[in-house]
Amino acid sequence: MYDMKALHEAKSVDDAVRLLLEYPQAQIIAGGSDVLVQMREGKRAGAELVSIYGLDELRGVVMEEDGTIRIGSLTSFSHITKDPIIQKYINVLGEAVDMAGGPQIRNIGTIGGNTCNGVTSADSASTLFAWDAVIELSGPDGIRRIPIKDFYIKAGKVDLRPGEIQTAILIPREAYEGYEGYYIKYAMRNAMDIATLGCSVNVKLSEDKKTFTDVRIAYGVAGPVPMRAVHAEAAGRGLEVTEENIGKIGDTVFEDVTPRDSWRASKAFREHISKLLCKRALREAVRRAGGMTEEQSPAILNSKTVEALEKKEQTEASSGASCHMIMTDAESGKQYKLVRCRINGVERETMVDVRASLTDMLRNDYSLTSVKKGCEVGECGACNVIIDGECYNSCIYLAVWADGKEIRTLEGLMGPDGELSDIQQAFIDEAAVQCGFCTPGVIMSAVEILESGKEYTRDELRKQLSGHLCRCTGYENILNAVEKTMKKRLGKL
Repeated sequence: MYDMKALHEAKSVDDAVRLLLEYPQAQIIAGGSDVLVQMREGKRAGAELVSIYGLDELRGVVMEEDGTIRIGSLTSFSHITKDPIIQKYINVLGEAVDMAGGPQIRNIGTIGGNTCNGVTSADSASTLFAWDAVIELSGPDGIRRIPIKDFYIKAGKVDLRPGEIQTAILIPREAYEGYEGYYIKYAMRNAMDIATLGCSVNVKLSEDKKTFTDVRIAYGVAGPVPMRAVHAEAAGRGLEVTEENIGKIGDTVFEDVTPRDSWRASKAFREHISKLLCKRALREAVRRAGGMTEEQSPAILNSKTVEALEKKEQTEASSGASCHMIMTDAESGKQYKLVRCRINGVERETMVDVRASLTDMLRNDYSLTSVKKGCEVGECGACNVIIDGECYNSCIYLAVWADGKEIRTLEGLMGPDGELSDIQQAFIDEAAVQCGFCTPGVIMSAVEILESGKEYTRDELRKQLSGHLCRCTGYENILNAVEKTMKKRLGKL
């Protein structure tokens, strides 16, 4: 159970505003990958929450008539990465958010939540700064729009006024048309790690590709809030595109960055890599803009292209989720909600405590013990389940959000007589099971991968499975099992 005072579910943006005014001490919860983790850690213990998770009107990416790209604040990282509009016009944003957490976190983490928490290390933030993003806020006085640079006030604090919620992030046409960009995240690990420093660069070149018409350089963790390197940008405009001038631009960022010492890295180290990352990102952005061939200036880091996937339609069942109201027990003061969902192909209905996680519901109400309680903060992946075709950490997914959803656990993979599925058998054949604690969650991630029907390289599979921590360290055998099953399903083995 989560230690929360009360949960109020908004039915619309206007309803969310009303609830925030009615309960001024309440905090907003969107995807929950930050709020629920902090609650588990005690930082938000006893908080009253207003959930906007059910507001599908705040999901998706659209191109407006004037060319502005509108990203709904509840759009998940994984949907941003896969969205065809993002891929065509501002693919670097999709690449940046694809580095946040692991696959399960990216399925539930939202672009709005990532920016509203006010932290400088947010992978989306520096890239949005480089795109001159505009934040749209809805509140009691109507709609307010402000540049993202003005939205961040100080570390952990953004310009959200009483009763306001963030509804969208807007990228104006003039901010992306003719630009190419690149984002580099420097971290200790290739997945599930917070950036030691992040650098996002956009360039616009002259028609002959020989001159910097415009340069935008943004950083995360180079100061208390995400920031633009305005002196370096000014130094680059009008310069000829040469290796020497790329070096000059990179050296100028020292006039802008103000990193600090921390247990993750020293100030001196961050200053050093801020210059290096700027140069590397500039080279790759220029190459993408057609200004330099790889032979002239090889890209230091090669980004992987993201294959376009059609956006999954929300099921009609999920649209009816809000019809089940939260009820309060008069004697105890506890809140409950009737949750109707489909679990492993069977229609289920139960009254759940609003403080319960989906892990709690699946284990306690339905005895689905393949869903393991591990870290309970969305890091280890032992609690993974499939919800409407996507993999989620059930420990940071509220049980009330399961209303109207299709949920699958490891138990649902077995045949009618208990026979194992092909991926389960492959784990046995390849000795991918050691202590077995993390195995159900890993297999459920594999299910999402395999059901895409696509062929992945071994490195791509490694990234897809990066949201898991296996203490027995049988990673190569796990990869073997998933790769073998994938090739068998595709008829290539």
